[in-house]
Amino acid sequence: MEQTKEKKKLSKGKKALIIIVCIILAIALAAVIFINVITKPSLDTEPHHAVGGMVYSETVEYKSESGKCIRHNPVVRLMQMVWRFCEDGDNATHAVQTPPTDIVKDEDIFYIDDGNIYHKLDVYYPEGLTENDEVPAIIDIHGGGWIYGDKDLNEYYCLELAHKGYVVFNISYRLVPDVTVNEQLQDCAEAIKWIGENMEKYPCDGNFLLTGDSAGGQMAVYSAALLSSEELREVFDTVDGGIKPCALLLTSPVSFSKSGSAFSVYTKIMWGDYKNKPTYDYMDLDEIIDKAELPPTYLITSEGDSLAREQTLKAYDLLKEKGVECELKDFGDDENGDALPHVFSVLDPFCKPGQEAIDGALEFYKAHLWQENI
Repeated sequence: MEQTKEKKKLSKGKKALIIIVCIILAIALAAVIFINVITKPSLDTEPHHAVGGMVYSETVEYKSESGKCIRHNPVVRLMQMVWRFCEDGDNATHAVQTPPTDIVKDEDIFYIDDGNIYHKLDVYYPEGLTENDEVPAIIDIHGGGWIYGDKDLNEYYCLELAHKGYVVFNISYRLVPDVTVNEQLQDCAEAIKWIGENMEKYPCDGNFLLTGDSAGGQMAVYSAALLSSEELREVFDTVDGGIKPCALLLTSPVSFSKSGSAFSVYTKIMWGDYKNKPTYDYMDLDEIIDKAELPPTYLITSEGDSLAREQTLKAYDLLKEKGVECELKDFGDDENGDALPHVFSVLDPFCKPGQEAIDGALEFYKAHLWQENI
């Protein structure tokens, strides 16, 4: 009798276990289906989302061999969905902002003439400049975790920079998992080369500030290093941009991919098969800094920057240690006592803290112009 009861208990236990496993499998299957639906690619000639892997073309090959090993990585697939919803939030933020309108725009210029929508840039500068007027330039590299965004993401930020008296080049680059970080740096180098070759078409005085936020901050500091070092250009297989910035502006740069604490679980993946690449020993800023000459650098972060404050402070300490002239602006709460979030000055360049951050950075830039024309 006792054995019969024991068997019944075991039978009930097995049934319960089977039910639990089935529920877990059903949830997992539903999650996979949901992610696949949310991240379904769209034709690049139709309305589409600026998320890596979510665009296709009848004429352009977006997917490179470099990204093949990470396209089905569960972290990448999950982050494609996350960034897809972040795009909705960013669009809602832009919808309630009023950018300056006194700006000349030259938009959707291909810096690589291959039809790839991510090989485009925009140029903005103030209205009312005469043909003899020349002002300093700014090249901006947007953030978005290497997976998300294009030049439209930072359009309002760049328009505000132009409104303050600058020619601003706002660039796009290909996204993970279509490519990896290395190919993104190659895109940035090509864009900078195009800008150097075409700067005379715009009212530029020859100075330029290179800036980027978050992942774009990493690409900005790496691009500056590549511009100064033939050795690094050979490692990363990038072109020589032919010009060099007189200053850097890094807003919450994520420039330590291997040693970025828990965040490195994500950042390392962005490099693809990183352990088997020539760039493996160059994935952290402290691994390239001795091979480059970095210009004076201004860094911005905030106490509410949970994503990159630690990395920004680490970059600042490293730059100081290596003798790079640099300045750090670490913001506290805003006037309402709310914590200022990651890249707040890019997300909302029109708010009081955003204006303070931008003005401080531009004053730093003015102090390091090679040609004083303002």
